[in-house]
Amino acid sequence: MKRALLFLAVFVVIASATYALVIIPNFSAFKTLYSNNDGMRDGYEYIESTYSLKALTEFIGNHPEYMSVVSFNVNDPDSGIFYQADVPRTLGTLSNFFLILEYERQVEEGTLNPNERISDFNQIERFSLPDISEESHKKSVEILGVADDNPITLDNLVSVMVETNDLAISDYLWFKLGEQNIRALMDSLNLESTNTPLPFSGLYLSIHPDVSDTSTFISEADVITLAEQMFRDDQFVSDTKELFDDVRLNLSFIEERDALEHFPHTTAREMSSLMARLYQSDLLSPEISQRVKEKMGWVFEGEAIKRSFSNYGALYDNRMGILSGIDFGTRIYDGQASAQAVFFDKLPVAFWLHLSANHMQEDYQQRLIWDPALYETTIDQISN
Repeated sequence: MKRALLFLAVFVVIASATYALVIIPNFSAFKTLYSNNDGMRDGYEYIESTYSLKALTEFIGNHPEYMSVVSFNVNDPDSGIFYQADVPRTLGTLSNFFLILEYERQVEEGTLNPNERISDFNQIERFSLPDISEESHKKSVEILGVADDNPITLDNLVSVMVETNDLAISDYLWFKLGEQNIRALMDSLNLESTNTPLPFSGLYLSIHPDVSDTSTFISEADVITLAEQMFRDDQFVSDTKELFDDVRLNLSFIEERDALEHFPHTTAREMSSLMARLYQSDLLSPEISQRVKEKMGWVFEGEAIKRSFSNYGALYDNRMGILSGIDFGTRIYDGQASAQAVFFDKLPVAFWLHLSANHMQEDYQQRLIWDPALYETTIDQISN
């Protein structure tokens, strides 16, 4: 018992510092962190036993309520891992995949010019909500060289969005592409379980109790209306940013995690199937598929990943209680190509923070392709 309490105390101190510095770095958010004692204890009992990927597979097998894992050889799609494959999971920024696809479709048909200059970055900045994925937005600003007035093209913007998961860029692109075009794309993909992407500013405003009546159903139209106010109404933008500066979402961490259930959903089966079609250049057109693969290849950098893959592309998401990813890759040693979708969904808050701080979900997902031992261990655990 003493050992467990000591571990919890150490974890809370380290996790709190990590979260404060990386996720919500200002003082207001730091106070929010320390008002969430229940959240910082939520799931701590899983932490000490999940510092290795092998141990993580045991958690996956023991807790199907939190997990969906699909991984298969694109040339043999009927054999593979299909664990909780059809359970609806929060889509999060994996919805950016559909925005990238529609962007490249419009570039292909000549509707959009990838070299269009973004003359006013405030068009993007207006969608950024304080303390909501703020570090991702700051990273985008740094990469794009906004402070140095570097020229920014539309294609630069999309590429950075893929890498950083910047919600503000995502919302800007959503309006740039157009709601009806996005809906037409989703219809053309013949997906049965995947909802249409919606602007993140509208989604977060829809779960804010000081903005929306969260006791009633919030429709897609309501979400879009809120986002349109961020798009068009300068006073609304100013008031909203001030509100988020003061109280963030005005939800506890556990309430925030639970509220993300109201965001669009998908399934691991459908997202992994899209990855297989993309890998085989069978989404919309070979040319569009190739350009989407190139953008998702942002992660294929560094010697470590190149020792294991001849090609690799991915999108990841990380928000309260959620760690997810879609990817494709060809492992070097035998040339087998795999498509995957992995969802850690509605995780206990402390356990989510542990996995997030150690990048365990991304490591697990990549190794699930190139490491046969981890693949077999996963099969063993989910079969028990």
